[in-house]
Amino acid sequence: MQAEQWIREANIHVSTNNAKYGDHANQDHTVTTNDTISFQDFNLADLYFKNATAGSNTEITAVCILMTEKRKQELGVYGL
Repeated sequence: MQAEQWIREANIHVSTNNAKYGDHANQDHTVTTNDTISFQDFNLADLYFKNATAGSNTEITAVCILMTEKRKQELGVYGL
């Protein structure tokens, strides 16, 4: 089990090669090189990435703002 890290907002930057992303079961969404995707109110442990093409390693950078305890309470995830 991975440690939970609740995030208020995140910009995910893809520097090299396209990537697929999604949850632990499926990474069906595609993000292209030099693109940025944004997320709000999520657990970083639930976000998975993989190379879109075998052998083409992808560099992912996440710029995040951590979720406050108050926001966790508002979303009902406080204490999880």
